[in-house]
Amino acid sequence: MSDKRRTTSQAQTDLGTYYDRLGLWTTLMRPFGYGGGSAQLTVHRLLADPLAGGRPTATRLHDLIVSRLPVHERPRMLDAGCGLGGTMLDLTERWGGSAVGLTLSQTQRDSALRAAAARGLAQRVDARVQSYDHPPAGPFDVIVAIESLAHSVSPWTSVAALARVLAPGGFFVIVDDMPEPAALGSSTLQAFREGWRAPVVWGRRQYLEAFGAERLALVTDDDLTGESRLRTLAQIGRMERLNRVARTLAPARWRVVLDSYYGGLALERMYREGLMRYRMLIARRS
Repeated sequence: MSDKRRTTSQAQTDLGTYYDRLGLWTTLMRPFGYGGGSAQLTVHRLLADPLAGGRPTATRLHDLIVSRLPVHERPRMLDAGCGLGGTMLDLTERWGGSAVGLTLSQTQRDSALRAAAARGLAQRVDARVQSYDHPPAGPFDVIVAIESLAHSVSPWTSVAALARVLAPGGFFVIVDDMPEPAALGSSTLQAFREGWRAPVVWGRRQYLEAFGAERLALVTDDDLTGESRLRTLAQIGRMERLNRVARTLAPARWRVVLDSYYGGLALERMYREGLMRYRMLIARRS
């Protein structure tokens, strides 16, 4: 195996371990009021939902995706970075069809498969421990990558690999945190990248260039930043200080969890300072 492939493989293994440890932490802390989006089987950003009186929900993003995609009946979907399976389960129930989800975490895969069976979708929804740099052959009518490509060692490689299995007329949906040019080189962006195991964080321009290289036509470019609900800068500062104190006291194996939370605080800080945008880009194979 070449050095490059070995490095990529090790990074994917480390990321899978990172996901598993965060999942265990979430399970342990749920009785104390922590749990992220586990109840909805999602870990992506909650957005203000007009159907819930403005309260942030996990399904608001799914509503937006459905409203933007004139997909045909019963599409075949690939969820690149499916996490606990919430997105592919929800969209499969709405659209019909089938879905395959990819994750680097065995724990997440097991959770997604249990949830699919509980909803009567075991025959139509699959989850695999597999890199989205080497996706199933497809072709897929819809590919979604929600807050997952930020973890790619090479987003260009990942986008190209996924584009190759997109069916003619199919849609490629990317939703992610995308830094503004002014954020590049900042210590806050570095803290986010380190905490969230995000080696390369692309902005909007890089994704558009990758779409163009794969001959995908951009059909939706939505800035969803205003629908996020964030702490104030003062609250973020207090949480950052508390996090660093806790890290000095925590056992070594749990420091990765505290670093992840610190990365999340750095991300919120960038949003508050106008250095980060939450975007949904959708491209189509002509």
